[in-house]
Amino acid sequence: MSDSSKDYTIDEMITVLMAREVRNDDVMIVGVATPCVWAAFTLAKMTHAPNAIFHYIMGNTFVDEPRQVSLLYLEMNTARAYRFQNSGECTLESLPSDKLTTIEFFRPAQVDQYGNTNNICIGDYNKPKIRLPGCAGIADFSMFYTRGSFLYTPRHDSRTFVPTEKLDFISGVGFLDGKNSICGGAGPQSMVSNLAYLDFDEKTKRMRLVSIHPGVDIDNVKKSTGFDLVIPEKVQETNPPTVKEINVLREKVDPLKIRKLEILSGKEREELLDEIIQKELSMKQRFPKLLTS
Repeated sequence: MSDSSKDYTIDEMITVLMAREVRNDDVMIVGVATPCVWAAFTLAKMTHAPNAIFHYIMGNTFVDEPRQVSLLYLEMNTARAYRFQNSGECTLESLPSDKLTTIEFFRPAQVDQYGNTNNICIGDYNKPKIRLPGCAGIADFSMFYTRGSFLYTPRHDSRTFVPTEKLDFISGVGFLDGKNSICGGAGPQSMVSNLAYLDFDEKTKRMRLVSIHPGVDIDNVKKSTGFDLVIPEKVQETNPPTVKEINVLREKVDPLKIRKLEILSGKEREELLDEIIQKELSMKQRFPKLLTS
């Protein structure tokens, strides 16, 4: 009998696929406003990577304890932490990357066929249509990490996946001109979307379709991508979440469904946000719940 779950949502598929990228010796960098990433890393630690360590950008701390995903009390998660440095800007780039392995997921507003990403603006830089959150440490981890950079997006469409000439700004470095970073980083490794799992061809460094999610048509993936993907002769179907992965994610890691805030929009997102806030405000214990296997 198959261990795969047939009862899952797209946010759970994305979270599980990101969790599967984590290795047992990883330092998992949790950024700001990325609940899918926090959920994915916690799920990994609760399943196949128990020795992986969290590095929280918020507070610049290293934490070994897995705790329930929280919206209001993220800072509480770093209270019992291993603080290796005091500078607010000093992060893992200052440590020997061949000794301390790191993994970080980034959600780009735009990405091209070589994994170059944009999180600065949409449109002309001087008169942008949309001003995006900014670069922060993206340039660092996309250029230096020996494990490379990892990407995800819940909206696989031609506005996000754009050819290089339509990339409005490069704030995250992929394979510039199809070549590796001169800084020694391994470059982008994978892209997890709501339609497919993709990586990058070893020779051309172009984005390659590895698998399509169950129920997704390959032509839909092509039409939703603004450039030509490298497509192998046989495209696999993505291995869906297992029953164990789904149960741990729903019951322990993120029972409040905070990860869904990255998927929903409009009124649905507003209603979920209000529901999460009310539930967390009613909690007697403000520390995110400590998780045990």
